[in-house]
Amino acid sequence: MSPEVLRELAPGSGWFDSWPLAAGACALAAGLLAVLVVRRRWWRRLLAPALLATVLAAATVANALSAYVPTPQALGFLVTGRVGTAGGVVQTVRIGSPALRVPPSTTYVYLPPGYRAGGARRYPVAYLLHGSPGRSTDWFAAGDAADTLDVLIRHHLVPPMIVVAPDTNGGGLRDTECLDDPHGGPQVERYLTTVVVPYVDAHFRTDARPAARIIGGMSAGGYCALDQGLRHRDLFGPVLAIEPYGDPGPDWRRELTAAEFAAVSPSHYLPTIAVPAPVPVFLDIGTDAVAAEQADTDHVEAELRARGWPVLRRDEAGQGHTWNTARIALPYGLVFAARFLPSS
Repeated sequence: MSPEVLRELAPGSGWFDSWPLAAGACALAAGLLAVLVVRRRWWRRLLAPALLATVLAAATVANALSAYVPTPQALGFLVTGRVGTAGGVVQTVRIGSPALRVPPSTTYVYLPPGYRAGGARRYPVAYLLHGSPGRSTDWFAAGDAADTLDVLIRHHLVPPMIVVAPDTNGGGLRDTECLDDPHGGPQVERYLTTVVVPYVDAHFRTDARPAARIIGGMSAGGYCALDQGLRHRDLFGPVLAIEPYGDPGPDWRRELTAAEFAAVSPSHYLPTIAVPAPVPVFLDIGTDAVAAEQADTDHVEAELRARGWPVLRRDEAGQGHTWNTARIALPYGLVFAARFLPSS
């Protein structure tokens, strides 16, 4: 990408996710708590400020670790649910399925510049899945997806496309890994594939060909995108696996039999899964990610390349397992995926 595009994609002020802010909040909390201990008679005046400072300290430390709220715009989106994009627009819809034990939840939908409900044009769709813990706001609040699409579309690096960010928590805060609960809980895989995708096709001007659907995600959502994208070739085209895992993790290992676990683990089934055509896959992690994540991604990449599939691997220098990595990765992943979208 050109220097001009990279400048436009660069995030704004990052002090919300800075360690100096976290250190300052911690120092304030510690100071107020120390005064409360020494001057106990001041507790009526200082208890509320001390508790507020403690909560602020915890929040800023968590944000410095995750880079979830990097800018005032992201904080504004979390508070208002609106995104300040000058190009496309972001709408919300409520989607759920009582039959699949998934109550209605908010799904965010980005509509590109020039989109008209009554127009003739059909648009490819990128489904972006959040991590865990997470929710459907994440790709627009923390991932800056709307502004990223505006820049890429304006510079003709990707075609105008719709972006859909659904909730994959199954109505709670559990780490579903986008799988169906074998014990009668939320059936999230079927919800995504048989409810969300048909709903979007029915209510927006989508190109409903599977090759015109990108599926992507970060962290747990990166695993979801990789697994769902590989096992549902009748629904999805290019895959963006950002900070992914090769299997659904230890909680699901306890929930499933060994055979069931292997059947939803790309790191296990990649050598043998039957697909009608090569799958374009974008892989991205930070160079400071833990060794297990790096090994997992290396293994998945090797299996993909062994099949001769188109793969783009990026390692973001100095980045860990955070939303910073996801924000950096997203434009590269979308540009890669756009190369494989069918012509309109």
